[in-house]
Amino acid sequence: MGANIGLVENVSDLYLEYKAGKISKPQYDYQRKKSLDLLRKNIGPFEKLLYGDKTPHQVVRIARGGAIPATARIAENAQHLKKLASLAKSGGVVLTGVGVAASCMQIADASSTQEKNEIFVETLMSTSMGVLGGAMVSLFLISNPVGWGTAIVLAAGSVAASYAAGKAARVAYDASGAKVDFVTGSGVGNICRK
Repeated sequence: MGANIGLVENVSDLYLEYKAGKISKPQYDYQRKKSLDLLRKNIGPFEKLLYGDKTPHQVVRIARGGAIPATARIAENAQHLKKLASLAKSGGVVLTGVGVAASCMQIADASSTQEKNEIFVETLMSTSMGVLGGAMVSLFLISNPVGWGTAIVLAAGSVAASYAAGKAARVAYDASGAKVDFVTGSGVGNICRK
């Protein structure tokens, strides 16, 4: 989302260059259209969610006249995208918390210490990989202005990898023979109970 916010902020920078005489009006118009076309491509079907019945070209505009600065609407739009990115990041944390709470309920319902530990190991690995994968995908998306299709593929890959890592950790714990009681040792058994 960061790179997409940069595309909106670029329109403001281009306008300031135009007003300073560094670029001509046709150059400004061309560069503005190029930035907003890329933004439109990147956000894909989320355009309706972000802009309703309008396009980014119609929303990210210079304010004409009035008592507000010419680039105020552009800055307002960039701020709106930053808030949405922040909400999306928080949503991932909430979903992780829900997943951990569900696992806690599974641990409480498990009939044996072995099963409780398998659930614990699976949840720990899956959550760790999910957080790491989510951070890596977020870093990639912030540093690269990719489209929504690529973002969905990366997010799905991250989810699949964390799920597979959790299942593999459970199988490894079950096959290891060590049978360390993580649930009792970590105190999770006292927290996750009926």
